[in-house]
Amino acid sequence: MPKTISSDRDRYDYAFKRLAVALTHHPDILSQEVAEKLGIHPVMLYRWRMEMKNGELPGKTEIQDIESETDLMKANKQIKALRKELLETKRERDFLKKAKRFFQGKK
Repeated sequence: MPKTISSDRDRYDYAFKRLAVALTHHPDILSQEVAEKLGIHPVMLYRWRMEMKNGELPGKTEIQDIESETDLMKANKQIKALRKELLETKRERDFLKKAKRFFQGKK
């Protein structure tokens, strides 16, 4: 569970709020799913998004900063997929080279 700041009622720290808001800006993730997984009410998540938009949430206050972080996550996912594809292509190439040598020796 995230760290909270004690007062009359428990409040989530700013880093947790920023992370939750960043997750809602990811194109493949629904806000409802984020709220459910984090164990918070969707209205609270919506309020945090509004606070971020209005600059009331300390830290990275620009939506563009959050969007650039999600773009970075998306790019990392794409890089991982491309590396996997490259590895598969190299294996196929090596197999074809071996097959070529094998069939050239049969003549």
